[in-house]
Amino acid sequence: MSRGRVRRMNRPLIRKYLSESQLLCLSSALVMFAFCWVRVWLVSLFPADRFRTILEQFRDFERFFPVPFEQMFTYPGRIALTYDEFIVVMCVAVWSIGRGSDCVSGELGRGTMEMLLAQPVSRVKLLFTHATVTAAGTALLALASWLGIYAGIHTTRVEQPVAQPMPQPVWPFPMPGSGMVNQLLEHQGPRVPMSDKVDAAVFWPAAANLFAFGFFLTGLSSLASSCDRYRWRTIGVVSAIYVIQLIVKIVGLASDRHAWMQNTTFFSAYAPERFVSVAVHTPQETWSLIQAGEQGHGFMLGPLGCDVLLIGLGLIAYLGAAVIFARRDLPAPV
Repeated sequence: MSRGRVRRMNRPLIRKYLSESQLLCLSSALVMFAFCWVRVWLVSLFPADRFRTILEQFRDFERFFPVPFEQMFTYPGRIALTYDEFIVVMCVAVWSIGRGSDCVSGELGRGTMEMLLAQPVSRVKLLFTHATVTAAGTALLALASWLGIYAGIHTTRVEQPVAQPMPQPVWPFPMPGSGMVNQLLEHQGPRVPMSDKVDAAVFWPAAANLFAFGFFLTGLSSLASSCDRYRWRTIGVVSAIYVIQLIVKIVGLASDRHAWMQNTTFFSAYAPERFVSVAVHTPQETWSLIQAGEQGHGFMLGPLGCDVLLIGLGLIAYLGAAVIFARRDLPAPV
């Protein structure tokens, strides 16, 4: 088979996958962009001092938050929580699991796999083309999240606290220090652009981590899809793994005795809030593979290290899917 013929076959295959996924991808990207924009606007409505007062009431539950409370008293820390919102994570999960589950079991369920394999294209090439289109869609969702935050930062304004003069008693004679100003007392001041307080570039590591998380979910879904012929069952298996891993993470956060369980879940590599904090406080480690552990003890994966881990696990899952799909006997269409 000539390479030119294979290339000509790949183009219709790419167009097929694009036409099947463009509605889900574009709608998810639009939701992602709009939600991130609105989320930044909501952050601008609560000044840091008021937010601190509210959050202090939940100090006992700090262990369940991805970063210490002190980091969430700042605008970058509060905006970074956008990447842990249900809508953002769910958009990526729906796209990744939905498209990954469709590569094999979806085609088998619709009875179109036999037609595809009758064309001059190998099974591995078919899986690789599907993975490429899906990865491009995942990158688009991650980019849409960053663009939403960028738009929110450059279109909203926040209150600028100013010092309030201390009330002075009336004395019959001048007193020393009568012109002092209490810097601890603040009141609402003029509203300034949020871009003066937040640099949108610090959220690139969070967007990259979101892409890596989606890529891993797609690889996992493709691996499950290569083993089954029913798409609904593939989605059920991957969703069950997702929920179990989430429960393991919650148990690990809730108890110091079971903290080791956090190292057994792929959610431990998805920490966009921590990566934004790294970009703000230690910019030289923004794309580091390894970082010093808490209080300088031991080592931990840096932002780039977590991304490499997730993408590596996704590639391993894709490799397993390719081996299984290339060797399995496909059932006849019904």
